[in-house]
Formats: sequence, structure tokens, C-alpha cells
Amino acid sequence: MPDGTQKIEDTGPLTKKRMETVDDETSDRAIAFIKEQQAAGKPWFVWWNGTRMHFRTHVKPELRGISGQDEYADGMVEHDMHIGKFVKLLDDLRIADNTIVFYSTDNGPHMNTWPDAGWNPFRGEKNTNWEGGWRVPAMVRWPGHIKPAQWSNEIVHHMDWFPTFLAAAGDANVKEELKAGVHNDAMNRDYKVHLDGYNILPLLTGEAAESPRKEVFYFSDDGDLTALRYGDWKILFMEQPVAGTFRVWQQPFVPMRVPFVFNLRRDPYERATITSNSYYEWLLDRAYLLVPAQAYVAKFLATFQEFPPRQKAASFSLDKVMEQMSNPGAH
Repeated sequence: MPDGTQKIEDTGPLTKKRMETVDDETSDRAIAFIKEQQAAGKPWFVWWNGTRMHFRTHVKPELRGISGQDEYADGMVEHDMHIGKFVKLLDDLRIADNTIVFYSTDNGPHMNTWPDAGWNPFRGEKNTNWEGGWRVPAMVRWPGHIKPAQWSNEIVHHMDWFPTFLAAAGDANVKEELKAGVHNDAMNRDYKVHLDGYNILPLLTGEAAESPRKEVFYFSDDGDLTALRYGDWKILFMEQPVAGTFRVWQQPFVPMRVPFVFNLRRDPYERATITSNSYYEWLLDRAYLLVPAQAYVAKFLATFQEFPPRQKAASFSLDKVMEQMSNPGAH
């Protein structure tokens, strides 16, 4: 039974050949763990991270050509097969009605490696400030609790799933508990941390019509605040001007002297700055949107006074973020 003292073991290098079947290895081990826990009558949690569809794609010979397209598409079909293994297992064990299934991914497509990459209609890609690098699909199933065949435009962040799943398991106060401080007996360690996630279980079950999350902060790998979304509005403080290729990783983000503003309900693909004749007139009329944006950032940064970052990015500076918000034209 996991008690927080497990160790990571080196099972050998991830060679090009092993990449063909490593998802078979890990999914089989995860399934074996589920069966073991079920047989012992113990609860379990599995977070399976497949290497599909991450760059680079190497598919085993017997599946090459299965999609009728290319190796990347073949890998997508294989990934679907792996997910199917887990779903079928729940049915076989007759526990589907008592199991939460969540599927998503961690970032938008890495389009500069196409055709060994996915694609989407949003502007930009992974490692940019644009929605194409941030928006991801998410699906959740919990029979008897979450009504099937629904969709939502509410704002949800991956950080929200930890408190949400714990709420579903019976601990709806984990955020407050960790903020106050808890002791882990198994590891003999004290934890006092601030979770940025929200419990969205009431939204999923239909008890609430809106998500408690209203804001998303877009930080770069270097810790720069590139954008803020609140409600339908996105305020862009730094731009990755490169449209594609590996240069999106090579070139720096450029600070905006005057932030861009987008309405993501009206312009989800962030194309108004490219195509609209009247965008800048529209922008000038919405300078007031920076006022609530400052309030969101100030509230967020206040949490760092008691809970400073534990792992800092190379150039992360709270003072720099506050300067950006206090003087949007500064750079």
C-alpha cells in the first residue's frame, strides 16, 4: 500500500526501440496495481502518463500504418487503445460506477515538430503566451454524480483537480488544512503549503452553475507573467512574436508597452490584432480592464508573502511582476 515512502527505480534507458513499447510497460503495471488494490479491498489512485503523444513518436512495427496516415497518427490510435485498456478494466472489475475517470493533457500542440505533432485552431503553440499553447481538452466521468454528455465554458485549471478529487473522496477542506499545516505520520514530516487550486466538484455535479475559478495566470518558463485571464478577458503583457518553428523556443518574449486585450468569447483564436481594422480603437476604449487585472495579480502575489516559491525559475521576480502590473508600459 502506498505510504509516501516509495522510491523511483531506474529500469534502464528509454531508447528509440523501447519508446515503441514503453506505454505498454507502464499501462500494464498500472493495471496490475489496480487489480492488486481491488483484490485487497483497498482504495487506489492511478495517474497514468503515457508518452504518447509526446515528441518523438516511435510506433511498434505491428501498428505502423494502422491509421492510414503516418506514424504520428498511428501513435494516436495506439494511445486510444491504451486508454481503452483502463476503461475496459473498470468494466471487467465492475467498478466503473464507483470510479472517477479524468483525461487531459499538459499543454497545447508542439506544432513546430509537425508532422510529428498535433494541431489545433488556436493561435500559437506550446511555450507561447497564446491560447494554442495553453488550452487543452479535458474530460471527466463519474457515473451517478456527473451527468454525462455535458460541456462547459467555465474556466478550469489543472491545479483545480487535486482539491476536487480529494473533495470527491471526502476531504473538501484540504486546501484550508494544508494552509494551516498538517503532519504526515508515515513520513514524519510537517506540511504547510498554499494550494492555488479550487474545488470545482459542485460545478461538475451540477450543484453550482459557475466555476469558483475566475482567473488564470500565464507564466513563461522563466517566471515572467506573460498574460492574465479573468472572465472572458485576457490581458497580454508579453508577446512571443514568432509565429512558429523552433524559434518559439529560441526567441525571448517581448514586453508590451501597452498590453493587448482580448475577449476570448468573441475572439477565441486571438486574431483581432492581426485582422481587425478597428482593434486599436476598441482597445483604447477598454483601458479600464487593467484596474481589476491589478487586483487579481495583487491578491495572487500576496500569497507569496507567507508561502514563497519553493522552486524559483531562472529569472522569477515578484517585484518584476508587480512592476509590470503597476506600470504596464514599463519593461
